[in-house]
Amino acid sequence: MLPYCRLLTTTSLCFALGAFAGWWCGPSATAPGVANATAGPAPILPGTTSPAAKPPPFTSAAASMEWVRARMQKGDTTAAERFFHHDAGLTDEQRIGLARELMQNARRMDPHVLARIILGLPRGQAADTLLWRLVSDWSTNDAEAALLFIETLPPDRLNTVGVLTNSAFGLSRLPAERVLALAARLDDHGRSYLAEGLVGFADQAGSWRNTAAILAKLNGPSPPDAISAEWMLGMRLAEIAPQSLESQLTTETDPAKRDKLLQGYAHETGRNDPPRGLEMDARIQDPKVREKHIKYHTEHWLESDRTAALAWLRSPAAAQLMDREQRAKLLRTYHLEAVR
Repeated sequence: MLPYCRLLTTTSLCFALGAFAGWWCGPSATAPGVANATAGPAPILPGTTSPAAKPPPFTSAAASMEWVRARMQKGDTTAAERFFHHDAGLTDEQRIGLARELMQNARRMDPHVLARIILGLPRGQAADTLLWRLVSDWSTNDAEAALLFIETLPPDRLNTVGVLTNSAFGLSRLPAERVLALAARLDDHGRSYLAEGLVGFADQAGSWRNTAAILAKLNGPSPPDAISAEWMLGMRLAEIAPQSLESQLTTETDPAKRDKLLQGYAHETGRNDPPRGLEMDARIQDPKVREKHIKYHTEHWLESDRTAALAWLRSPAAAQLMDREQRAKLLRTYHLEAVR
């Protein structure tokens, strides 16, 4: 169906919204070396307890986490990482379970340590989901440090919807030139995902000005299988800055981008004001999208105010916007006939 039915707004975008309360209280280390997932334990600072204690045999992630917490209280900052060395004897499933437990206790952890642990896990959906959660919470609390980490990721992990959309909440608060420097390292899909994420948080950011400044220079083709940033921008600005959106529709010189903006604008408007949304639907240039919008808004209107929607379906306005067969099909559901 339309892009708004896509499940991104999936695991994506959901992690950052839950991170406002603050995440970890640990030290913020420098980023270089984070991408080395198999790096050994960091050197011990003077006055701290030696981390030489061998992890106990694994019985459960919760029990292992208790040992980790006890060691960390004694100054052993690398206790968690020692569980993930191959000589610790954990299976891949056990390592993933322990990594999940560590993420549940993330405020006690240095995010750089968590990053090394997660990147050392076998690649798959479980590890990717943990990585998305990490970059979401990290970028929300320390966007610059998170960006330094993201830049160290290999291309196959960097140019992904999960990493780029989940980090977007924090990235939207950084200077535009800093985010654009990241964009220059991305492929077409990556730039599209970054734009998607930035727009997705435009209404949460309180102001979309910085996002707009980034998007203005984030040019490039949008792959067919990627959601349109213009569509999402139209939807978001319909809620937070409709006057600015009207101005943008007037000044946009690219017909395709203007139509995508209008599609997003019409979609959101029609949910709250079906008659006005249908008027806007009529202006959509893409005939297939126009038809889908009209059908969606009409059905939504029938659910929210059946009497008004049925009256509209039998009006001259509906006759101009929909063909007789479409209207007749909907009206027959309610035992009515089209008058035109």
